Amino acid sequence: MKRIKLSKKQTIAWRYLEDQETTEIGYGGAAGGGKSWLGCIWHIHRRLNYPGSRGLIGRAKLAALKESTLITLFKACADMGYVAGQHFRYNGQDHTITWYNGSKTILKDLFFYPSDPDFTSLGSTEYTDAFIDEATEVTLKAFEIVNSRLRWKIAEFGLVPKTLITCNPGPGWVKDRYILDSENKPIDLERYQKFVQALVTDNPDGGFKALYMEQLEKMTSDYDKRRLLYGDWEAEREVLNPFAHQYDPKKHESTQAVFSQGKQLLIMIDFNLTPFAVNFGHMWRDDKGEHFHIIDEAQIIKGSIPAMIDLIKAKYLNSLPNCLITGDAMGNDGDISQRDNASFYRQLQRGLRLNDSQVRVRSNPKHKNSSSDVNYLLANFPDFKINPETCPNTCRDMRTVQCDAFGQILKRNRNDLTQRADFLDCVRYGINTFLKKWIEVHMKRRN
Repeated sequence: MKRIKLSKKQTIAWRYLEDQETTEIGYGGAAGGGKSWLGCIWHIHRRLNYPGSRGLIGRAKLAALKESTLITLFKACADMGYVAGQHFRYNGQDHTITWYNGSKTILKDLFFYPSDPDFTSLGSTEYTDAFIDEATEVTLKAFEIVNSRLRWKIAEFGLVPKTLITCNPGPGWVKDRYILDSENKPIDLERYQKFVQALVTDNPDGGFKALYMEQLEKMTSDYDKRRLLYGDWEAEREVLNPFAHQYDPKKHESTQAVFSQGKQLLIMIDFNLTPFAVNFGHMWRDDKGEHFHIIDEAQIIKGSIPAMIDLIKAKYLNSLPNCLITGDAMGNDGDISQRDNASFYRQLQRGLRLNDSQVRVRSNPKHKNSSSDVNYLLANFPDFKINPETCPNTCRDMRTVQCDAFGQILKRNRNDLTQRADFLDCVRYGINTFLKKWIEVHMKRRN
């Protein structure tokens, strides 16, 4: 085997890949940092140093894996002195590589298909280790399912489970798990987790580095340049067709939007399995005019009504006697897990000890109509504010959620934070219930 020179960052990652404590290793942060190269040479090293081992190489789409990652793997083999047909054989029919010592590489499509939400396509195969390339393109569940399959001969080899993920910066579970929390503060990693940030400047190939940096510098998109050249995880993509196009952070975001014990509490909920999202706010009128402030937000990652009840009590128990709840009309559907088929709202009402008049749920507004209402309100309501410190996800949704040419909110990819829109939905439901009358009266006066 020929010796392969690693960059300083790749060397740091390699130590984690071969230690006895780390089980999740992230590597990346910008384009050109040698992500796929590191994954491929580590994978080859594992297959040949542990005869009879099995390694998974996965990517969101098998076609992309074959057109990119697999080509890198074959190049790495050649550079390391391994020859196809002699040291390994590739079977394009079953997407496997068999090595001369009995080890196997299994290539897997990790895309989330609605017809296979539990990734049964992975079968019952056990693996020794896994390499997931471009991990921001796959779902957290795919990653977790792969992790659960790392059992093959691990004890026999004296190893611990290892999953290497590589990626460029982007919204989603990788950022949430390893980089920044919902308030953009660095994640405090567990002892078994490591993430090595690598930029194109860390690439050991000087010629490649110079050429690639020149290409990246030519990019006209500030978002892509910040991500791919500078490895900026806080970069937000350009919003071409924003849902809340009248939203202005300078006008609508204020740390003065805070809880007041003397004001009625409004609770606005959006129900999704992951997560339940909730906004808390106040609406009042005084000698300065009318006010609507969103003061706080929260989410229940694995949607649970008991957890939502506990959260609301812990935060605002003393404000519950006269609070009002609204939100997603789907929460009025019967819940078969309840003996009496009680809806989510009925369960909340019971758990929080509210009377019927405190639950006010209207039919969900159509996206196009809701956009008109939201933007009219943002442009005309005297004092609409969201606290950016306590409601970072809500502020992000208001800035970044987009809609298509027909006015439908883009929600195709739950892996993309800008397409979840959970907290925007909380705002929409709140406006539809508590401010719809103001909009109608104000528009009528103007006309």
